[in-house]
Amino acid sequence: MQIGSCWFDPSQSTLSNQDNDTSWRMPCAEFAVLKLLTNHRGQVLSHAELLAALPEEEANMARLVQAVDRIRFFLGTPSGKLLESIDNQGYILHHKLSSNLDLVGSGPTKRMTNHQYILLISQLLLLILLVYSVFEPFNYLPALREFIREQ
Repeated sequence: MQIGSCWFDPSQSTLSNQDNDTSWRMPCAEFAVLKLLTNHRGQVLSHAELLAALPEEEANMARLVQAVDRIRFFLGTPSGKLLESIDNQGYILHHKLSSNLDLVGSGPTKRMTNHQYILLISQLLLLILLVYSVFEPFNYLPALREFIREQ
């Protein structure tokens, strides 16, 4: 089953990332979570439903969060955004990436996140302040007035 740029093989308990040619034999908890999410793709699964799928000795909230984080990490960017946390409810595995990826620009070479954009703008403002503080502003008005009077 395709999940973003990865292929999930439930019969082998593996998740293969086709972007970087790696394969991961999933531990029991990660496999159980991903299998349940793929069986109910597009639906919000509660924390209780996901905890019930975990092996009994690992059925706690900390282990569930760790399993989801590890799955997202292996899925990579941007495929990891397919696995979304729904506040105080559970998790959902989307069918495809939504168009609002929180990116600025268009095309494959012109994409940057809002965070990167804000960082770029703040750096430009700091550069302008630095240049202004190092170089004294030249007063053009008196020289211009004198030039006009001579004409």
